[in-house]
Parts: sequence; C-alpha cells; structure tokens
Amino acid sequence: MAKKTASLSFRDIVLGADAEVIRQALEARVQIDQLIAERQAAYERIAALETQVEDVIGETGVFPFPAPPLPVAGFDPKAETVTRGAGASAAKKAPRPASSAAAGDESADSTDTDASDEN
Repeated sequence: MAKKTASLSFRDIVLGADAEVIRQALEARVQIDQLIAERQAAYERIAALETQVEDVIGETGVFPFPAPPLPVAGFDPKAETVTRGAGASAAKKAPRPASSAAAGDESADSTDTDASDEN
C-alpha cells in the first residue's frame, strides 16, 4: 500500500527542521546541480560527435546510431539502434517529465531525444 506523504510548507521546514538536515539537503542539491552540469556537457559532446558522423555521411537522420551501452534516461532500452532527424522535432515538442527536465537544461534534453528512438 502506498503511504500518504504529507506536504511540508516552507514554514514547516524552517521552523521544524533540524539545521543539520537542512545543511545535508543543501549539500545534496549542490552535488546534484554539479552532476546535471556534467550531464549537460556530456550530451553536448555526444551531439557534436553525432553531427560529425552525419557530416561525413552528408545526410541527417540516416545513420543508425547504436543504442547506448548503459541505461540512460530518455532512451528506449528495447531499441537496438536509434536515429536522429524527423522524430526528434516531434520529441522536442512533447512534454517532458518533471524529473528529467531541469531549468536551463533544454539542450541536454533535446540532445537526449535526438539520439533516441521515440517511445
């Protein structure tokens, strides 16, 4: 059975939380922000590499890129190959889950969907 989670207000957190818990939460958030920035850089590098492959071929969306060797958010794990191109523009318009969308992280998400097979 699912437990009901009580929603904490800003007032509840400030007045009722232990200062050490708040410090730990801040440290965790800083680490997450650093990892998201690193993820963004990795997606930008992947996009640049895929663009170079397409430049060699001379046409966009033709090369069947192999699926990622590791589980990655936003990729269809069942896909054997992925392509960029026509499907990517539709994916950019589709709403993304809040967990994978970060403020200012649109290019990472669009790169993410560019290299993925549509779900």
